[in-house]
Amino acid sequence: MARVAVITAPNIGYRNTGMLTVDLAFESLRRRMDAGIDATWFTLHTPETVPLRECALGTDLPFRFHPLAEHLDTVRDHDAVVFWGDFLHTRHYLEQDATNRLLDFGFAEDRDAARGLLNRTLLFADQPDELLARTLSYGGTILHNTQSDYEDKDYGPLFSRMVRRSHRVWVRDPLSAAKIAHLREDRTTDYFGSDAALLSRPGDLDHLPTTDWSRSVPDGGAIGVFLGARTPIPDWLPAFCQDLSDRLGAPLEWLPWFDRDIPAPVGHIAPRPGRHTIGDLPAVLPRYRLVITDTYHLAVNAWGAGTPAVCVGAPEPTPKTHDDYLTLSDVKKHVFHMAYDATDFYLSTLPDSGEGHERRVDRLVQLVEGGGADTVARRIRAHADHSAAAFTDTLTSLLGGPRPTPGP
Repeated sequence: MARVAVITAPNIGYRNTGMLTVDLAFESLRRRMDAGIDATWFTLHTPETVPLRECALGTDLPFRFHPLAEHLDTVRDHDAVVFWGDFLHTRHYLEQDATNRLLDFGFAEDRDAARGLLNRTLLFADQPDELLARTLSYGGTILHNTQSDYEDKDYGPLFSRMVRRSHRVWVRDPLSAAKIAHLREDRTTDYFGSDAALLSRPGDLDHLPTTDWSRSVPDGGAIGVFLGARTPIPDWLPAFCQDLSDRLGAPLEWLPWFDRDIPAPVGHIAPRPGRHTIGDLPAVLPRYRLVITDTYHLAVNAWGAGTPAVCVGAPEPTPKTHDDYLTLSDVKKHVFHMAYDATDFYLSTLPDSGEGHERRVDRLVQLVEGGGADTVARRIRAHADHSAAAFTDTLTSLLGGPRPTPGP
């Protein structure tokens, strides 16, 4: 059986449901592949670094993570390496989120030590070209990378080497795909993959335990709402949600994608009653008529389940300080919807006139009831299925043949 090292972004306590669906999608692919694969999972710091989220306790998830820095030598012993999802190779992630977490949890003494560790683990600074030649990267993004990042004397050469010498790269948005084509000097290869979470097909996550919480959606459907986690809620949005609810004849209910209190502006929206498992959260999505959210991976997973998502985002600002986390920027939500002709479902938080409000409600109701939303969902699913086939074919070929020689 072929051995594959899978490297993902850390999801402490399994607090981030969307990141969990990203990881579960690799398991979905592994189960569907004809080639036998023994996957070993690595991340910078394991979920158990902090207490697990309550709804995840006792869940038999199909992976157990190893701390990457402590096991880096064993990664080389695998037949292939897969970097899976997220911002793992962007300079801002290495400087901001990743470095800060290593310091917070005591895995590095200072910022220089943290960056050295990240260069070794995520950019393979000390690894031979032969390892990169059997390395794949899927579902990442370099959306915010700029030329000034490549001018950095440490990051630039290491990132360029990683991109150029890896066996194959798929990124989750078309802008990152264009950048990869420039960097690899290859205008013919398709680098635009889907978000990794979309590679789970409907039904693939049925192995997760669920309860009646996700099965008891009211007759006629309901609208799942999760707001305030990523973007401030504009004054007009609660009334907009209620108007959609009234027009579609579907009640609003709070969907606890993350564990947090319901924000005051939408405090009138009642949570779905009862206790839920972490498996209930993706399981409820296909039962909804609509999802309204400001959270990227909830929107992605809803569309993947065939449920239209109204996604809310602020106009993209210029980062004000070194500490503005670009991984949380709203631009990724906008780009995702633009890539699939789904911007009818993307709402800017800019002030809205009454007339504009009515037009947007009318347009969304027409798309949901008239089939336009289904067309978008099919477009997203078709791309995900095509991309999944390209990835699995490449991985199967890589595992079945002799170890490749490094690229140019």
